[in-house]
Parts: sequence; structure tokens; C-alpha cells
Amino acid sequence: MGGIPYTSLGCATCKKRKIKCDLGKPECIKCVKKGTPCPGYDDRNFLHHTLVSRRARNGETKRPVPQLVGQLKPLALPAQFNMSAEARTQLFATFMHTFFACSSSLNGRDDTWYLLMARFPTMAGQSELLDRSVIGLASVFLGMKAADGQLAHQGLEIYNSALNAMARILQRNCPPTPAILYAAIVFQTYETMQNSETGLRNCLTHIQGATAMLKHHDYHRHSDQSLIKAIVSRQKWAASMFILNTPYSTEVDAECLTLGRDDSPIDELFCVIAECIPLRKDLGKIMGLQHGDRQHACQTLLHRAFNLEERLQGDWYRLDGKPSPCDRENLGQEPGMLPVDPGLAPYEFDTLETAKTYLLFWVASLAIRRVIYQAEKLLFRDPDPSCMLFYANEICRSVAYCMQPQTRMSAGQAVLVGLSQAAKCYIECGGKTGFLWCQAIYALIARSGFGVALCMNQVEWGFWNAAQRQPIGSPLLLPEAVQVGLR
Repeated sequence: MGGIPYTSLGCATCKKRKIKCDLGKPECIKCVKKGTPCPGYDDRNFLHHTLVSRRARNGETKRPVPQLVGQLKPLALPAQFNMSAEARTQLFATFMHTFFACSSSLNGRDDTWYLLMARFPTMAGQSELLDRSVIGLASVFLGMKAADGQLAHQGLEIYNSALNAMARILQRNCPPTPAILYAAIVFQTYETMQNSETGLRNCLTHIQGATAMLKHHDYHRHSDQSLIKAIVSRQKWAASMFILNTPYSTEVDAECLTLGRDDSPIDELFCVIAECIPLRKDLGKIMGLQHGDRQHACQTLLHRAFNLEERLQGDWYRLDGKPSPCDRENLGQEPGMLPVDPGLAPYEFDTLETAKTYLLFWVASLAIRRVIYQAEKLLFRDPDPSCMLFYANEICRSVAYCMQPQTRMSAGQAVLVGLSQAAKCYIECGGKTGFLWCQAIYALIARSGFGVALCMNQVEWGFWNAAQRQPIGSPLLLPEAVQVGLR
């Protein structure tokens, strides 16, 4: 029969599920009932392609190539970059299909960054700041991937104009809108693509700025709650990475981990991490005390840490979809991502969302255990690291699943949070084999486009070298509290 099938108008999620969409706004009923964030409808501008054959000069027909159907709205770009509708639409389409692997299972619940990018066409042309931040990031990413220096340079200029637009907005003391918050998350993501200490500092600045705005933001007055939740979730993951794993941990407001809190397991885990931060700070203070005062302070700290750990372990039953050990061959596309111990089977999960939740659970557990290990070392000199190593190994068993080709760009941020905690555990235990494995994974993540992984690799080598210089048996200050420069 002729005519356009109903799926051509539905949201991306309903299309992937091959069911009829009711076209409800801002979210369709099918997605609401399923509990999946609805990515909206204008995403058809970049998700659907027709195949057009091209002919070479010798007359032979080349492999069919995708041609974009539909156009993005006019964008508020600088005059010299105000590209045609076809060019800007194809640019964004290419970014989406390069950054996110083609996977029928990808959705906004598994990846909040995907949800934000999928919503961009519905918001395009409404905010100079957002238009420039997204197109700048897309241009730089594609330029780096294709070794196209001109495209990357143009993207950098567009990105800089977005930074200037944000500065003007902040000077006017405008209340934060979804577009402003969205752009702040784009800025963070852009900086994670860079491999430099400057990029790390810039990312910290954007996290601090987004935190300040979110603390004065009314989460309930916007109709598009899935967009706001995606922004807040992305912010919490970024803040966790800096709080737990960088020398700048004390410069991030841990309160941002509790903002917009709901009863989901992952939000509860972010709150546990927020409660772990005072424990780490107090441990740093205890190390400066005299021996007599140190004993009592350590015992008090251990009592608090054990209470937090007990509460965390009590909530374990709330996590859905238990991890399943699988044959190493099942996830062996990149053997280097399998656990270094051949006796450890990698994990598979029902969904990427489940994998991220368990990863965060093990991160929170390990963060608490590292405090306990250090406090016990001050008291007993020779504590048992087996529990701490167990959580580090659980994180490593999840890497191969998360970093599959179809999920690695959606899971890269979460893997960085977990991997860095595991690496610091190996530093404290002197586990060189596990530490070296983590550093090798950083290189694989960096090749995907997260340049910040190489920066974290250099920082952790500084931690490792500092630990090796300490006398045997002496207390080891938590590595993230050691201010070391990049090598």
C-alpha cells in the first residue's frame, strides 16, 4: 500500500521497538508506561536515511551511502559559519552516527548523553548558546576523528563563541534555563575530549558552574522532566569522577550529588558517595595528628565508615538484574579489556543501565573500603586488603561489557569513574599487574574520543611513583589528596 507508515512520525524509542507511537508531548505514553525517557520526534531529521548509489569516475557504482532526510532548523551560528540547512543537518547526523554506535537497544535511560543529543533538533534555533555549543562540539569531534584540521579549527571557533555567549548570559545574571544547563553539560563533554591538564581544569570549571546553577534551579517547574533529569544525571557522573579520582576533589561541591534526588538506586548511590567525602577529608586530618590523638580519631572514623558501609550493603537487594559471569570469548572483541586474571570471568548485564548501576555500587563500596583500609593501617599497620581488592576486581570484570563497540561511547564516563577507583586501590596495595591493566584500558578509552583518559593515566602514574617512594609499612595518604603534577 502507498502512504507513509506510522513509524515515520513516532519517537525513536517506539521506532526501535517497532510499535505504534501515540505522539504525545513532551513524552509519548508508551515511553512513560515503560519508564523510558522519550527522546522526542524531531530526531527523525538525523536518525533516518535513504540509501543513494554514487558513481565513480570510471563509471562503476560505489557502495550505497546514506543521504540525510529532513533538515535542522536554522541555527544561531557566527556569520562566517552560518552553513546551509543541508550542511548543518548532515554535520549533526554524521556526529550522531559516529559518536553513538548503531544499536537498536540504545535509549535515553541507558545513556543520558544520547537523550540530550537526541533532543537537540527539537531545541535547535531557540538558543544561540546551545546551537553553538553543540555544533562546536560536533565539529571538533568529527575533525579529530577524520584528521580534518580545518573542521576541527572551525569547531573550536564556534565552541569559543559559545563560551562567550555563556559569559554574556552569566553577566546578565539570567536565571538558568534548560538550554543554559544543557550547554553547561556540553561544555563538560567537550573538555573530556581533550588530553591536557588545562582541559581537566576547564572541565572542573564547567562542573562548578553547572553545580552553582543547579543549586538555584527549580526542578519541578519545567514540563520536560526527562530532559532535566538527564542533565542532572550527567552532572552527577561528571562530579563523581572529579570528587573521587582527581587532585581537584576538594574543589567540587559534593552537594551536587544530592540535587534532584529521587528514590532510584543510582541516586541513592550518588548520595552515599557524597557521604563518603567527609570521611576522606577527616582521614586526611587524622594523618596530621599525634599518635595518642590519632588512635581515638581513627576508631571514631572507622565506626562512621562501617555504619555507612552497612547501610550501603543493606540496600544491595534493591538493585535489579544481577550481573552474570560469562565465557571470556563472549566479550572478547578486544581481549585487552578482559580481566587480567584469567580466573575471573567477565560480567554480562541485562541492560547498560544495570551495568552502570552496579558499577556505581562497586565504586561507592570501594571508596568506603579504601577509607577503612587506610584508617586500619594507621591503627594496626597491616590490615587485610582482600575486601578492597574484591570491589576493584568487580569493577574490572564489568569493563569488557561496558566497552563493547555498540556501548563504549555511552558507558565511557561511567567506566572512567570506576576504573580510576580500581587503579587507586591497586596503588595502595602495590598491585602492579592490576594497575598496569587499568592504565592500558585508559589508552583504549582515549582512542574512542575521551582524551581525558590519557590525562588521568598521567596523573595516576604520578600517584604510583609517589607511593613507590614511601618507606615500607608507612601510612599512605589517599592518592587523590596528593597534589602531583602531570609528567
